[in-house]
Amino acid sequence: MTIKRFSWILAHLYLNDNSLQTRRDEEHFEKLNKVYPLLSHPSERYESIFRSGKCQAINESMIKFNGRSSLKQNMSKKPIKRGYEVWMRCDESGFRYQFKIYTGKEKDVEKKFRRKSGKITK
Repeated sequence: MTIKRFSWILAHLYLNDNSLQTRRDEEHFEKLNKVYPLLSHPSERYESIFRSGKCQAINESMIKFNGRSSLKQNMSKKPIKRGYEVWMRCDESGFRYQFKIYTGKEKDVEKKFRRKSGKITK
């Protein structure tokens, strides 16, 4: 594939509607909003088609990445030290049923401390 064709495909490939995207300053902003349909579709299809076994495991996995990204994690004691952290639910055969890319600590409004009448409460 030529670089000109690749550039054209990259410029015209859209996975999500930009008008429906939440802004960064809004409460329910997700960093992976633009590629969410591409990430969620396989998990939904796997769950509807395949039957999961009795023995399953949930564990983290690292995808090596050395570039600039706000999603990149640094774990110095792991074999892959820098990259994207992915949580996966796998079967005993090693088949992946679900996965979620870690985008950072989730903000939960109810768990934040609120100041009421001079006291800090949960």
